[in-house]
Amino acid sequence: MIPLKLMTLATSISLAIVAIETSSATSKVLSLHTGQVASSFYNPIMNENADPWMIKWDAKYYLTATTGDNITLWSSNSITNIATGLQKTVWSPSGARSNFQDIWSPEIYHLYHRWYVYFSADKNGSNKTHRDYVLQSVSDSPWGPYKFAGNINSLNSQWMIDPTILTLRGHLYLLWSGWEDAKNQIQCLYIAPMSSPTQVSGSGVMISSPTYSWETSIAPINEGPVVLQHNGHVFVIYSANASWTNSYCLGMLKLTGNDPLQPKAWVKSPRPVFTSANGVYGPGRASFVTSEDGKQYWMIYNAARYYDSGWDRTIRAQPFTWNRNGTPNFGTPMSLNTAIPLPSGEKPNRLNYSPLQEQGHSVFYVNVPRAGTYGLYLRYKNATGATTTQSVDVNGHPQLPITFPPAGNTSGGTPDSVLDSFITLPKGRSKIQISTNSYTSAILQLQLTLTPVPLSADEESSSQLSK
Repeated sequence: MIPLKLMTLATSISLAIVAIETSSATSKVLSLHTGQVASSFYNPIMNENADPWMIKWDAKYYLTATTGDNITLWSSNSITNIATGLQKTVWSPSGARSNFQDIWSPEIYHLYHRWYVYFSADKNGSNKTHRDYVLQSVSDSPWGPYKFAGNINSLNSQWMIDPTILTLRGHLYLLWSGWEDAKNQIQCLYIAPMSSPTQVSGSGVMISSPTYSWETSIAPINEGPVVLQHNGHVFVIYSANASWTNSYCLGMLKLTGNDPLQPKAWVKSPRPVFTSANGVYGPGRASFVTSEDGKQYWMIYNAARYYDSGWDRTIRAQPFTWNRNGTPNFGTPMSLNTAIPLPSGEKPNRLNYSPLQEQGHSVFYVNVPRAGTYGLYLRYKNATGATTTQSVDVNGHPQLPITFPPAGNTSGGTPDSVLDSFITLPKGRSKIQISTNSYTSAILQLQLTLTPVPLSADEESSSQLSK
């Protein structure tokens, strides 16, 4: 028989051990809830769409991209959080324009106290009818509303896409990609003078045609011209070759004279300035912004989702520098496995959480300062060659499932990617579960924005107009 005092002592020790173990487990969970402030990000910054056009205006970044059937605008205080920032469809075809389809490459500009959106579209899905058009804002807000301001075509009205604007010494010019005529369907780059943001005032002149092998190996194409100006130098960065292949790349023209309407004033780089590398395929359609503090230059571009994925593309961002001769140095595309430091001056805006594996789920313990809808970034690995749909629940309550596009295949490329989405959470601690198994995408990391997503675009527009 064990003396009562010893039994009491043993019970006390057991309870103490349980208390210590419970305390340790609680501390572990609490530490998991904390998350780590993210000082870097992974590409892509947007897991869908193509033809990104980003500008920096009034301490915010605005993005348009090809959605196909409308003009959508995104806005954020940061480059990296653009996908989960404000979003609004600012224009859709209706009335006399209800037959507009294949709406491509929208670009937004602030000119003469109004906002203008340039884009190309065809009629009833007939590619040969592709022409360029412009919208004009009714107020001085990028969120609109917008009115249709008409065609912005060249005087010979041939097939044309990808309108972009050059502002030089107080003059406006329209650049685009087009055909010389209906029989000669080689895509070339053209420029024409403008008398206003909605009116071309002269015939277009050709400033570039595809001649090098890197421009013609699949299809003879020069398209997507974008103006880049720095320290008095004027460049046109354009996309070359077939956009649906791994051979898509960026080329460069430099203005060497004073008159951009003189074809000989434009000198083409004999080699592409940005091409496939490091498991990134078919990079093209770039636009350019500075970092929040203005100390860095960033390129926003699209690339194939994976090797030979065709027009299935994602939007990415990376910094670039300048050579001593004044030309841009874009380097090579950064792998999707590369952690990229946040743009200079950009405050950390997400928390990192690592997964625990529990009974067929990737589990994340998170903690948020207040109830609301948060930007959700999931870094994942999907080498299945197919889209996977996986269940999600928050604190045991089922949410809408998440769909993970394929991120690589056996032919090449990394199977890693980042999916941007949203998730609604109560204040304080929560448990997020995402189903996983050998046939689904593996979740490598979860990131939450530090605060709930911002107020609606309509509210921001009203705020801007009241200033």
